[in-house]
Amino acid sequence: MKILSLKLILCLFVVTGILSCSKNHDSKYYVKLKINGTWVTWEKAIGELGPDLANAAKTDFGVTANNDNSSDIFDLSVQVDGPNFNTGIYDSDNSNYLTLISYSKDVTSTFEDYEIESKSGQPDARYLVNVTSITPTELTGTFTGNYLYDYFDDKTLNVTEGEFFVRRAR
Repeated sequence: MKILSLKLILCLFVVTGILSCSKNHDSKYYVKLKINGTWVTWEKAIGELGPDLANAAKTDFGVTANNDNSSDIFDLSVQVDGPNFNTGIYDSDNSNYLTLISYSKDVTSTFEDYEIESKSGQPDARYLVNVTSITPTELTGTFTGNYLYDYFDDKTLNVTEGEFFVRRAR
């Protein structure tokens, strides 16, 4: 799981670089997150849906967003077997597909990496991703969950709900 996470982090930095270089992002697109009880909305956001770049037998759905100074990054990914990805609810507890959510905080300084990982003594971390619309140009949906965990720093971050309406890059 950690190897896959490292690959995702690398992809995040590439996408974040693309997002941060774009000065004219379209403000109609966004990712909205409820973090520790407070709503934040980020307009630097993009989505993708297509064959996995390392394994064409799998299909990847992804949404990535970052704050204005690009120090915090949110990533949501679902990977299914086969060429078809449909709207619907994807549960991080379902082993028929892979659902990942991560939040990287302070990437330009202290770097904290929170993921769907359970902390000892707390309920299991769990998220539901509801993909509500897929068009050739846009991706829309919501998600709910309880917390993300930074294993290395033994800290949790309550990212409990959110929504996305993003431009589809592929």
